[in-house]
Amino acid sequence: MKVIAFLAAIASVSAFAPSPAFSRTRTSLALSDAEYETLQNIIAEQLEADVSKVKKEASFTEDLDADSLDVVEMVMAIEEEFEIEIEDESASAIKTVGDVCDYLDANRS
Repeated sequence: MKVIAFLAAIASVSAFAPSPAFSRTRTSLALSDAEYETLQNIIAEQLEADVSKVKKEASFTEDLDADSLDVVEMVMAIEEEFEIEIEDESASAIKTVGDVCDYLDANRS
């Protein structure tokens, strides 16, 4: 009998719990899907890489075969598209696609 009462209590509480379908997966100014796709296309074009390889964990030098000049040109294209200036010291710390996403999220107005 106690087990049934316990299960009934759990069921009544969970009925009011927020649905995971309504939880937010993004925070504040995260890139929209369209912006992320634009970023992927810029990177793929600048590095002459297959867009399917341009994933957040992809390293520009190791996974996308970019050299330092490629990265500089890519950063310039990203700055132009997203109307943002990436400082040299910040640009040198950007090693992956995810790093660019994080930078854009943190530095856009």
